[in-house]
Amino acid sequence: MKNNIFSKNIAPDPFAKSIRQQTNITNFNRVTYFFIAMLFIEPLLILFNDISGLINGPFESWLYYFYLCLHSILLLIAIFWILFRKTLSAKCADWDALIPVTISVILVLLSLINGLDQLHNDSINVYITNLLMACVALLIAFPTNLYVLFPPYVIFVAGLFIFQNNEASRFNSLINGSIFFIAVVVISTYLYRYYFENSLQNLELTQANEKLNYMSAHDGLTGLLNRKEFENRLLQMQANKRIALILLDIDHFKLVNDTYGHLAGDQVLIQVAKTLKESVPDLFIVSRWGGEEFQIAGPVENLTEATEIAETIRIHIENLSLASEQGQIRFTSSFGVTLISSQFGNHLDTCFKRADDALYLAKSNGRNRVEMA
Repeated sequence: MKNNIFSKNIAPDPFAKSIRQQTNITNFNRVTYFFIAMLFIEPLLILFNDISGLINGPFESWLYYFYLCLHSILLLIAIFWILFRKTLSAKCADWDALIPVTISVILVLLSLINGLDQLHNDSINVYITNLLMACVALLIAFPTNLYVLFPPYVIFVAGLFIFQNNEASRFNSLINGSIFFIAVVVISTYLYRYYFENSLQNLELTQANEKLNYMSAHDGLTGLLNRKEFENRLLQMQANKRIALILLDIDHFKLVNDTYGHLAGDQVLIQVAKTLKESVPDLFIVSRWGGEEFQIAGPVENLTEATEIAETIRIHIENLSLASEQGQIRFTSSFGVTLISSQFGNHLDTCFKRADDALYLAKSNGRNRVEMA
């Protein structure tokens, strides 16, 4: 059954958290723009409306005192927000209540101003304009938008009954204001729902693309680089003067499969891959070359250093032990090591052949050993 716009927005973690944080940041930026505008608008209102009204005569001076207080509070909030925007921005991603509470307070103050305006005319433009601005500019889900908009609506209605003496104008303003209130709740809910679904779709698409890119570059069983990606990254190392190229093969791997089963054989490959990733230096890359063969490459100073790295890995693999229904599985590996210089892009096959020849030599000399080319 398809959800309506008032249903709860549901997304799997971490999508829901990511969308929530991004929404908070977007709303924060939009509210900041609003307060920047208020820094220019509120002083003008204070100067030409509030102070001017107080100076020009005593008639309803209390009214202009209230105007002055309300506009001053709005200006102070805007100044505070701008001055501390960096601190607030750092917390905004996790403070879900920051934007809703701030906007509700601002709309309450504007609704109070709208109520005072009823003493001069029957216009409710201040209330409606700011309702629409909040609806269009901010992304707030239902029922949070209802919680944000309801207190200003209550103040709006109270202002009509307190300050508007014309019953016909009061009735018309009440109907129009209520219609706009309901419409804004519905529209803002729809806008957030549209934003939410688009954000979720984009995140899912991004994750799918990342997963596809990962699968195209990595071995499905071990998580190591595949052969093509290994060659691509090896070519990117050509700026280094010397690069170690190490080829290793698990000794008698067919016997492991025949004795313990292919599932156990897969676990051996996974454990070897994990050992390789943990044993090589940070700048090295590791690949499953095919079957039980693995390839390692990285910058070194000389062939001796490359051989020492291979020997360290050989010892780690020799010390591995995996439990199975048939007993503990122990295995060894043989290594072929060569050193390649920069600008080898057109000679990769030759480099791999040297490492493969050294590996063949290691097997011929009794396995579980390292040989250099």
